[in-house]
Amino acid sequence: MSEKEKPQYTAGFVYTDAILRDFEALYLEKKKLSPTARAVLGLLGAAGAAYFGWMLYREGVQFTRIGYLLICSVLLVLAFSSGKKRPDDTIRKYRTAYLNKRASFAFGSDALEMKLEGQKAWARSKYQEVYGLFDTALCFYILVKGRAYYILPKAAVAGDGSGELAGFLQKKCKKHFQHFDLTEKEGESA
Repeated sequence: MSEKEKPQYTAGFVYTDAILRDFEALYLEKKKLSPTARAVLGLLGAAGAAYFGWMLYREGVQFTRIGYLLICSVLLVLAFSSGKKRPDDTIRKYRTAYLNKRASFAFGSDALEMKLEGQKAWARSKYQEVYGLFDTALCFYILVKGRAYYILPKAAVAGDGSGELAGFLQKKCKKHFQHFDLTEKEGESA
């Protein structure tokens, strides 16, 4: 933002364990394969493995068929694997860098900026660099550069502006928020 531009929305807060647990739940939920994707992978993998296995048996060893058979086997593994249910390095890095640190956000006409306690400069992203907008009951998540997330608690937006900020971001980024309901189902454990 230029020196003379006044941000349209601002937020200031401290990253708490609850905020980072919400991020962890969203991150792990986004990594899950849908039941439809699992079914498609399973069908493709099983059909391919049967076909290329039969061709190997019938016509003998050929390296291309072995390669296709391996690819189909990987599809089967993906279809039936349970997926990761535990944090990976990304989650640990966010927790280490953010936990108990004060953050400030400013949303201007062409970019959003964030300053984290201990950083010398503001991190800045133009709205056209935003790949995805996600939200939960607790936070907004703005995905940039593939795997970098801006994490903004809705309650931290100045005034009563979280709903207005959502509309502003959707218009500026030319994307819609994808909502994730991360409430635990009865009987599930964290």
